[in-house]
Amino acid sequence: MKRPAWAIVPAKSLARGKSRLSPVLADDERAAFARGLLEHTLGVLAAAGLDGVLVCTDGDDVADVAASRGAHVLRDGTAHSAAPTHGVPAASPLARVVDGALRHVEARGAATAVVFMADLPRLEAANVATLLAALDAHDVAIVRDHIGHHTNALAVSPPTAFATSFGTPRSFDAHCASARAAGLRLAVVDDAGIAFDVDGPADHARMTRA
Repeated sequence: MKRPAWAIVPAKSLARGKSRLSPVLADDERAAFARGLLEHTLGVLAAAGLDGVLVCTDGDDVADVAASRGAHVLRDGTAHSAAPTHGVPAASPLARVVDGALRHVEARGAATAVVFMADLPRLEAANVATLLAALDAHDVAIVRDHIGHHTNALAVSPPTAFATSFGTPRSFDAHCASARAAGLRLAVVDDAGIAFDVDGPADHARMTRA
C-alpha cells in the first residue's frame, strides 16, 4: 500500500437513513441505529492507522458525528446532475459523491484511498488492514456485500484510477469489469467482517441475534 492512505465514508443524513428498516424500527429508532453504525465505522477507521478519514454527506447530523470522531467532512453535491456523455450513462448520485471524494483526497496528497460503507457492524481494524494489504500487489481491492451484489469496500491506488459504480444494482460486478477494462490489477477480497451490512429487516434480525 502506498502512503498517504485515506478512508472515505459516504453517509446520507441520519434522519433519512435506513428507510428499509421502517417495518421494524420507528423513525427515531432508525436514526439512532444509523448513528450507531456510523460511529462504529468511524471509530474503527480512526484506530486503523490511516492518514485521514473523509466523510462525505448531505446531512448536518452526519457532519457533527464525523467532526466529533476527528474525521474531515466534505458536503456532497448530489443535487448537481450529470448527463450522459458520448453514449456513456450518467453516474449514479452515490458514485458522483464518491468520485468527488476520491478526487478530493487525491488533491490532498493521498496515494491510496479506501471507500467503506457506513453500515458495517462487524468491521474491525484487522479487516481494514487485510483489505489494504491486498494493494501491495494490486491496484484495486474490493469486498462484496454478503448478498454478493453490492460493494461494501473498495481500495484503489491511485484514488482516481477509475470511475466508481457505487449505487448501481450490481456495483460489485461493475467495479470488477471497470477495473479490468482499465488494465488495473484487481484483487477480490472475501472478508466476513466487511461483507456483512444492515440493509433490511432480515439483516437487522441477523445482527441482533449474533
